[in-house]
Amino acid sequence: MRKLTFLLLAILVSGGLYAQLPSFGIKVGATAATLSTTEISANYDSENLLGYQVGAFMRLKSGKLYLQPEVVYNNRKSNFIGTALGTDKFETGTIDIPLLVGFKLLDAKVFNLRAFVGPEASLQISDNTDPATSANYEISKTNWYMQAGVGVDLLFLTFDIRYEKGLNNFITDVQADNNFKNNVWVFSLGLKFM
Repeated sequence: MRKLTFLLLAILVSGGLYAQLPSFGIKVGATAATLSTTEISANYDSENLLGYQVGAFMRLKSGKLYLQPEVVYNNRKSNFIGTALGTDKFETGTIDIPLLVGFKLLDAKVFNLRAFVGPEASLQISDNTDPATSANYEISKTNWYMQAGVGVDLLFLTFDIRYEKGLNNFITDVQADNNFKNNVWVFSLGLKFM
């Protein structure tokens, strides 16, 4: 009887510890970025262009709350249309580091519904913008975003929809001295290993 009690206690304790272990995963996704300005928006327009992202995440759980740091490579693209300037296409590659705080709205064994929010640092590592376009604009090398979104976990798969709101000036039109922020929709599919 003692051995059986000890065995049951060991199973319960290890099961509780396993539930608190972090989970790791990889993700891929599609992005759609637009540029926005409050200064002379009637003279400018921005078109969504599809980009992509690949990365990894870690999820640290505590009950229904979780903390999710990520490291993601993002390829961001957008078209910028000015009435006098024609169309300019921007394409940058960035390493993004979001730190999300989430809450499980629905927590079942095989299915979870989550909501999350958090800041993101974005560091530019490549700029594939046309040199003729680049001559008219300054693109910030470091950008800050605030993310918010919802996600679904189904067994070992995870799907997120999130919006990234640009907090600083992403692009400056050096000729007209106008500033533009970058706002991005992200749709991603991930695979959790634990």
